[in-house]
Amino acid sequence: MQLTRQIQRHRTDWILLLVAVLAAAVMCTGCGTNAFDTASPAWVQVPIDSAKMSALQTEVDDGHRPGELDPEQVTGDFLVYNLAIPVSNMQDKKQRNGQSDVTVSLQDGRTVQLVLVQPVRKDSTGIWCVQKYRFLTKQ
Repeated sequence: MQLTRQIQRHRTDWILLLVAVLAAAVMCTGCGTNAFDTASPAWVQVPIDSAKMSALQTEVDDGHRPGELDPEQVTGDFLVYNLAIPVSNMQDKKQRNGQSDVTVSLQDGRTVQLVLVQPVRKDSTGIWCVQKYRFLTKQ
């Protein structure tokens, strides 16, 4: 009888621990996300090469390529040179803690959302790069 109670108590302890861990995991699903992460479709991740970003930051620090300090300029360059999309109307630019969320309306009615980060330095002297993007269809 005593052994049965101990087994039940340990089983209850494990269940409580499991519930606590699952609750913590559910609560943290929003940790580290941005305003765009709750909507669909899926994001396209853009690989960020830390060595190239460090070299680019050095170039900017030396007075070259000042446009890399402006998330709007980096967004426009990314759309034109990486996705071959002419820049249209940029809207909804939100910036905080080394991250910038940008929404761009395209001429065909679609919208592209981009998340930019500062990979080297998170202040006014840090360069920006696109971390991820996604296209939304016209609704």
